[in-house]
Amino acid sequence: MDRMRGRNAGFRFAFFRKGARRIREGLEQIVFPEGAVCLGCGKISDGHTLCPVCRAELANGELLESWNQEDIAGVPAWSIRPHRGLARKLVLTLKHGTERRAGEELTGMLRSRPDYFPSFPPDTVVTWVPMPKRRRRERCIDHGKLLAEGVADELGLKCQALLLRTGGGRPQARLNMAGRERNLKNAFAPAEKITFPVLLVDDVLTTGTTARRCIGALRAAGAKEITFLAMTRAVGDR
Repeated sequence: MDRMRGRNAGFRFAFFRKGARRIREGLEQIVFPEGAVCLGCGKISDGHTLCPVCRAELANGELLESWNQEDIAGVPAWSIRPHRGLARKLVLTLKHGTERRAGEELTGMLRSRPDYFPSFPPDTVVTWVPMPKRRRRERCIDHGKLLAEGVADELGLKCQALLLRTGGGRPQARLNMAGRERNLKNAFAPAEKITFPVLLVDDVLTTGTTARRCIGALRAAGAKEITFLAMTRAVGDR
């Protein structure tokens, strides 16, 4: 009985916390409508998502560590920026703050991609890591889908859901390497048979566990050519 009361109290607290967050976000939009303040520094903006200073930082900051390429499960895995500074803030603003404009700024970094970034066949399909349904309801947006759609627009490719979420509902950020592996075991399944190249998009590359599980599901569906792209990558965690 005490355990049930504790669960109910936790549920009520989470409910009111979410309600308070939505009220706060609504008031912020009244006081500071979209485009009035910079998502990076919070100062009054010029009507754009980022002020000129933050826009320059996103374009030119961390250049020595940008556009990293490595191998994950035999797949070329790209990441645009290290997960720190303004790029990290934009990822978190999109992921937890449900701010769609942050995703537009992140995928916009593809416009300055280097010559060695691969070109994709025209039949390549961009897809994303699906969220658990409960988390998607809580956040009101699917940030992975938004990023994939932005990447597809930038590269002139088709965007389509190719993966289903079948488990792994716990947040990965709270788990160590072994816990991440257990949490995502059998967490993804293919949505259909795949006979075309695939570009898999995610927000952050941390340990590579999510990427490996999704790559396995895509291969099980028949995918032969897979590329992975993350907006940022954790540095020093892997």
